[in-house]
Amino acid sequence: MSDNQGVGQKDDLREFGKAPQLEGYYFSPEKAREARDNGQLLSIRIEPSFKCNLRCEYCYNKNYQLLPDEISYSQLEDVVRQAKELGAESVVNIGGGEPTIYPKFKDLTRLIDSMGMVPVIFTNAQIMTKDLAKFLYDNNVSVIIKFDSLTESIQDSLSGVKGAHKNIMRGLDNLLAAGYADVKDDQKLKLGASFVISRKNAHEIVDLWRFCRERRIFPNLEMMTPNEPGDAAEKNLLSREEWKKIKEQLLEIDRTEYGYDWLPFTPLIGSGCFQLMYSLYITARGYARPCAAIEVEYANIKKHSLKEIIELPFYRMARNVDKHLQGKCGGCKHLLNCLGCRGMAFSIGVNRGMEPAIALCGEDPTCFR
Repeated sequence: MSDNQGVGQKDDLREFGKAPQLEGYYFSPEKAREARDNGQLLSIRIEPSFKCNLRCEYCYNKNYQLLPDEISYSQLEDVVRQAKELGAESVVNIGGGEPTIYPKFKDLTRLIDSMGMVPVIFTNAQIMTKDLAKFLYDNNVSVIIKFDSLTESIQDSLSGVKGAHKNIMRGLDNLLAAGYADVKDDQKLKLGASFVISRKNAHEIVDLWRFCRERRIFPNLEMMTPNEPGDAAEKNLLSREEWKKIKEQLLEIDRTEYGYDWLPFTPLIGSGCFQLMYSLYITARGYARPCAAIEVEYANIKKHSLKEIIELPFYRMARNVDKHLQGKCGGCKHLLNCLGCRGMAFSIGVNRGMEPAIALCGEDPTCFR
């Protein structure tokens, strides 16, 4: 039986189009490996601050307030400039807290845009006014709204704040009115919606998917990762079979309704995840991670340059993770186009007592191939 049998997937994908991507958020595996081999970065992800106006139940940020040792704005400026010098084409402001309430948010956005890089932000859209939406559009920002449910009660519950759903929908309308509905290039979308899937909202995934596709919004489906050890942290995770069913449904929708095709095994819909090869995730306290879910404190931008960090042993191994994968990920014929979810493998592995380096290279526990 072939790997793709049972999911409607053919070996030759050329009869269909590629699924569109969000500009500045995704880079091809070929470009990722080239950047890695040349000692470069294509992007960095930053947390300017932990302060947030929501209380999302799946978020690792349980503080929601400023931390006493957060990096300064001047340090953020410096790390952005370092990233540019290393070849970065985008900076993803993922927040830690909510990016748009960071006091220097607009200054940081203008800086990134002025340096010829694409600013990308994750936002909960709670204060996405018409003026703010226009500012983002005018500064070439790719926007990803945190949007976990079309049902008001579920979204408010997941967000931990009553009224969150109404604010999200209002913010989305403001972004579309500001120009984000005008898609100039089908392969370079500027507006996305990110939904973290757990047992609480998995039944809505098909509706969320069509909602995005019909509005030419990039659907960023995320697996909830357990941030704490123990069974309680994993109780809302979907099983491999549940992920298989969801991905089969979404693949069928994309093939029959939109003409897109993609490998169903990859951690991101429509693409693999190669972030470890070309990016660094900088926390609000300055610690560098290969990605958000790989919670290590081996290096800090307060003491190390980005160039120094990517040459440290753990980060060098992460950037070359394709050479160290274990289990079925290591022997997979799709390795060059997938790599699995390293964050999920790391989180579950560490929670179960594995050494970080071993967990990082483990088998993706969600892959159903």
